[in-house]
Amino acid sequence: MTKTRIIRLFITILVGAAIAVAITSYQIKDEVASANHNSVVAKNFGGAFTLTNHLGKTVTEKNFDNQYRLIYFGFTYCPAICPTELQRISSVLKELGAAGDIIQPIFITVDPERDTITTMKEYVELFHPRLIGLTGTVKQIEVAKKAYKIYAAKAQEEDMNDYTMDHSSFIYFMGPDNSLIRIFKADDTIEEMVKVIQNYQS
Repeated sequence: MTKTRIIRLFITILVGAAIAVAITSYQIKDEVASANHNSVVAKNFGGAFTLTNHLGKTVTEKNFDNQYRLIYFGFTYCPAICPTELQRISSVLKELGAAGDIIQPIFITVDPERDTITTMKEYVELFHPRLIGLTGTVKQIEVAKKAYKIYAAKAQEEDMNDYTMDHSSFIYFMGPDNSLIRIFKADDTIEEMVKVIQNYQS
């Protein structure tokens, strides 16, 4: 990751919340969309996967059994939304203090062709120190996307050599029993997220 890109990324993180960005709309299944802090829903949400973490170690969903998780799907070349959401996760964990230690933050790429192990390592180090970055082959990522009902697709103009990714943008709060507890959207404040999480720790 070049110095210029790192500087640009930090600037994006600071102002990202104020940038007007068109977020791809994705229709989630009814039982997932109804998730709220009063009920544990969508028992069929999530599932088996085999991916590689940012340290080059193969991991599966079983590595996170019996843990609370905050999961976000995105990509490292994302100009605003992804760094903003990952920073929001970091802020939530900071606000939770010691209570946040039992929550594992996870970032899963939807762009495995560019998000190599090295790229993921450099990227996650810019956020929370416990953030785990996961990548894999295109096929492996497709399995994870399907399990978590993620929409993602390349978007490229005909006259452009590079591309971006259209993708659904939600933070998933998963319970130790691998059930989906809550879907946090972009307009959920850090304070609201902290309150929801605290309700499940009390």
